[in-house]
Amino acid sequence: MPSATFESLQADIKARKFAPIYFLCGEQEYFTDTICNLLENQVLSDMEKAFNQTILYGKDSSARQIMEAARRLPMMAERQVVIVKEAQALSLKEEEEQQYLNYLKNPSKTTVLVFAWKHGKPDGRKSFSREIQKAAVYFESKKLYDNQVAPIIKNWLNERKFKMEDRAVDLLVEFTGIDLSKVMNELEKLIIGKPTAYTITLEDIEKGVGLSKDFNVFELGNVLGAKNRYKTQQIVTYFLANPKNGPLVLVVGYLLGYFNKLYLGHQLKGLQDKDFAQMLGVSPFFAKDYRGGIQNYSVAQIEKVIHLLEHYDLRSKGVNNGDTEEGELLRELVFRILNV
Repeated sequence: MPSATFESLQADIKARKFAPIYFLCGEQEYFTDTICNLLENQVLSDMEKAFNQTILYGKDSSARQIMEAARRLPMMAERQVVIVKEAQALSLKEEEEQQYLNYLKNPSKTTVLVFAWKHGKPDGRKSFSREIQKAAVYFESKKLYDNQVAPIIKNWLNERKFKMEDRAVDLLVEFTGIDLSKVMNELEKLIIGKPTAYTITLEDIEKGVGLSKDFNVFELGNVLGAKNRYKTQQIVTYFLANPKNGPLVLVVGYLLGYFNKLYLGHQLKGLQDKDFAQMLGVSPFFAKDYRGGIQNYSVAQIEKVIHLLEHYDLRSKGVNNGDTEEGELLRELVFRILNV
């Protein structure tokens, strides 16, 4: 069968167009969990689930157990559902793999069998991997880039009749990264108690997520890029007073990414903002900030900063650091970046 998209899968399941086998895998747990939960809730009624829904886990299940469950006939229902969660832990030794292959050739027409495989996909060299793609509705979530997350957030909110300021969306993405499970968890917290059609603001992010809109690692990158010494010192002072909000390992990791983007940005500065931001993997909202950083740091200076960050990354992890405290390391690092 051809690979399915997240949207097409959702539409078919909600329209009750079910397939005998689903194989869900990829980098994003959010997509796998969402489709798996949709199947769990849509195929059977609550009354039918008692006798016709079986949840198994890869690490605790053999091929024989799964195949026996899949071949059972439904009781007082049109079909049954068998869901194998954490399927990445399944044994695919030759004997067990053959049992799966036999079932894939002739699946039960009254069973909806779901494999939820997290953190990647099965070994493409295995017969199981090749055959499951032919026999099942196959969905693989690909790795996302930062600039792909914002549209997903807006769509998720729109479905629930909420909105969010662009700057708030961008700050949330910067905070959560590309892990959609984490993103959606934060969104759930943000909309609790809010009226329909409410627009989530930067202030909501600060209160709901616990991320200061003015004193955070992302803003530190911006003010360093702008060589704003006063604001940089304010943020560093805040981090020293609130060490949990700005651990050195997190700061160094983010700044490495930021200055690597500036390095790439020097090669892309002739592009229009939209294309420039897309190539950097950031929101167009941040294009102006990155262009400012490019003006303030030459390629040679950026190379020195990256070398500094790699050095302080090791020191933050205790390599050749002696007794220097984390706060002092942060002060040193920021001072040296501003004076490359």
